[in-house]
Amino acid sequence: MPDGTPVPYQRPTNLTYTVDEIPPIVRLLLLGVQYAALDAFYLVLVAIIVRHSQATMDEKVTLMGISCIALAIGTTLQALRHGPVGSGYLAPPVFSATFMSPSVVAAETGGMRVVYGMTIIAGLTEALIGMFLHRLRIVITPIISGLAVFIVGLQLGIVGIGEVLDVQHADLPAFPVHLLVTLSTVAVCMALSIWGRGVWKLLCSVLGLAVGMTAAWLAGLIDQEKLNVIARIAWVELPHPAVSFGFDLSLLPAFLAAGAACAFRAIGVVTTCQRINNAAWRQPDMVNIRKGVLADGFGNMAGGLLGTTGISIGPSIVGVSAATGATSRVIAFVAAGYLLILGLSPKMAGSFLLIPPEVAGSIMVFTGCFLIAGGMQLILTRPADTRAIYIIGIATMLALSESVYPEYFRHLPTVVHSLMGSPLAIGLTTALILTLLFRLGTQQRDTLAWNDTTTLADVVPFLTKAVEGWKVAGDTAVRCMHDMTAIVDFLRQHKLDTGRLSVAYNGLVLQAEVSYLGTHEAPIHRDLGPPPPGELDEFVNEEVAVYVGLRDFLKSMSADRKRVLRRHGHLSLRLSYETP
Repeated sequence: MPDGTPVPYQRPTNLTYTVDEIPPIVRLLLLGVQYAALDAFYLVLVAIIVRHSQATMDEKVTLMGISCIALAIGTTLQALRHGPVGSGYLAPPVFSATFMSPSVVAAETGGMRVVYGMTIIAGLTEALIGMFLHRLRIVITPIISGLAVFIVGLQLGIVGIGEVLDVQHADLPAFPVHLLVTLSTVAVCMALSIWGRGVWKLLCSVLGLAVGMTAAWLAGLIDQEKLNVIARIAWVELPHPAVSFGFDLSLLPAFLAAGAACAFRAIGVVTTCQRINNAAWRQPDMVNIRKGVLADGFGNMAGGLLGTTGISIGPSIVGVSAATGATSRVIAFVAAGYLLILGLSPKMAGSFLLIPPEVAGSIMVFTGCFLIAGGMQLILTRPADTRAIYIIGIATMLALSESVYPEYFRHLPTVVHSLMGSPLAIGLTTALILTLLFRLGTQQRDTLAWNDTTTLADVVPFLTKAVEGWKVAGDTAVRCMHDMTAIVDFLRQHKLDTGRLSVAYNGLVLQAEVSYLGTHEAPIHRDLGPPPPGELDEFVNEEVAVYVGLRDFLKSMSADRKRVLRRHGHLSLRLSYETP
């Protein structure tokens, strides 16, 4: 629930191991290997960034080890259940494409020290958004969070499709061989996730990666020079980073935007985790989401301090969890242990530099499918009104246009380009601007006055017309109608026949208020017991009895916030419902 109160729980039937269940030890160890491998797979993004800083192969290998340690820290923080930080879900961070464009520019202009310093600022930005999440609900909606996941899925999938189709080698004689490697990888992943049973389904992605790497080795697609470097380095060695930090004011807007984008993505991913792990899920638990965003931001800052590039909670990893049916948080701690071992082994960490684009693209397509579907489900958790249609459509089309017309966006003014350096940044910036613009005129209100001739038959159609016309989420509308009819019936039974029922909706909160003129002869005043001393200052004796009686009656209501107010001789019962 939005206020952090417990939500009803129902175990999803499609999960083999839910968040609180512990798999058998052998499967747990194997699942830990899978998630550690998927996490480390994104080390290729680090390699791309560091390549622009003219680093040597040995420096790249060292950075791979440090990056694995940063991933272990972030994975552990996110899986923590108790305390102020951590969502308590299996949602490890990965090296995010969100940071790719600004980090490449930072590496070219000031070297990796600027990348590290600006990454810390991005992580701090994300943590601040997490701390003030409730106040930012005006713009952080399911549509924004869902778009973040959806666009990342599209971005990941488009890049992956280019590798699966192997378009860069289409004119080469060996094109069929390249295509066979990509198709064998993605076919194994998809086939095992659909028809696999038991451990085969659980390990579908890591088995697909193994098949793809084997096929790539047989086809001669493994870089021999890189292989020679990996062969001569040590198995175990403590990383010795030469970390220094630099800052570039001109890059600040880009990294601030990247940090905000990661926060929005974290909101969407943690919400997805909540929905996957509870068949009775109704709406986001904002307290849990805030802790998840804080863990993501702190993990990002830890990465920058250790000396690596930006990390962020991985929608693709959660997509694999949905596909395999294993979401136990214990897997996260096992995976973190494997990542720590990788970080202390230059040979094993450096081996991820050998993954060829054909295999990487296939895994991207596999995970992108689940991201796109998950993002769409998040977007559609709230009925789409005309405003939402424009936000979703325009933001998505502009995000895709960056891939279609890259030259146009590259020649935009520097400030604009720094804020829109990637499809995700373009889509989220557009969605945020439109959300703020469309907030104008969103407050909607309707009122019904009743007297001794008014019946519940008049109240129900009034409420139904209001919530349907405003496209209030179905569950929220049902809760409000149930509570309001119960209150009106209660007041009518106690001869309180003159009053007013008003409802208001601003796109985030549905508020219903019942106001009536109190009377000292009303039976509701009797036998309520002595009122709490602290409430005597505001109300005279009979009014205190009314207040306490109504307050106790409201305890049975399902509203997220409940208040009893006294204004000009009237008593008002105000109930607020947070929409998902």
